[in-house]
Amino acid sequence: MSDAAKYWDKFYKEKPFRAGKGPNEFLANMLPRLSKGKALDIGMGEGNNAVYLASKGFQVKGFDISPVALEHAQKLAKETGVQIDANRADLDLTVLGMMDYDTIIMTNFRPSVTRYYSEIIRSLKQGGTLLIEAPTVEELKELIPDNENFRNIYFRSNEVLNELRILRILFYQESEVDGRHIVQCFAQRPLDKDAVKYNLFDMHSKQKKDTEPTQAMKMAEAFFKKKD
Repeated sequence: MSDAAKYWDKFYKEKPFRAGKGPNEFLANMLPRLSKGKALDIGMGEGNNAVYLASKGFQVKGFDISPVALEHAQKLAKETGVQIDANRADLDLTVLGMMDYDTIIMTNFRPSVTRYYSEIIRSLKQGGTLLIEAPTVEELKELIPDNENFRNIYFRSNEVLNELRILRILFYQESEVDGRHIVQCFAQRPLDKDAVKYNLFDMHSKQKKDTEPTQAMKMAEAFFKKKD
């Protein structure tokens, strides 16, 4: 078992459902704006958000590295009378499919590799929604060594905006909420017909020669690919 799995297993064993069994408040507030259908919970933990979405009619899949957390999630789903698809995975190494999900949520988790944001974006269906909430570095109590980066769930200022600039940002704030410094973001993947409106093809064009394929162009090519 990896160090990350051991750490989070211990975390969830010591105090199960330390934040309660109910949904994240930001998620509950944004529920009417979520794109309905298939949902993915990245770093699902004990499944409180996944179970909440399932109770609201979503078909929910979740990933986490901790077997203990997944066991708690399945028990919570059974108690609530819903079904979720809970899977163990090293999230930084997981490859997501093309345009699989109507909604993706990610709370109290921060990818340690920037490539993973591209995985998230390409896995959203056109018009699909993405919700993120996590603590910011103001909440960091101690320096985290590189070999324990799996504990780093703290976002730097504007980090989320920079990583999701290809999406349409519908809500964003970095602020203190209920005594915690957090970042909250709600975004949408544009439809084909809206791509030009959101300057999908213009991103970073001034930073490279016109003859060079930019990252935005590569993302745009993936953006217009359809599922078989």
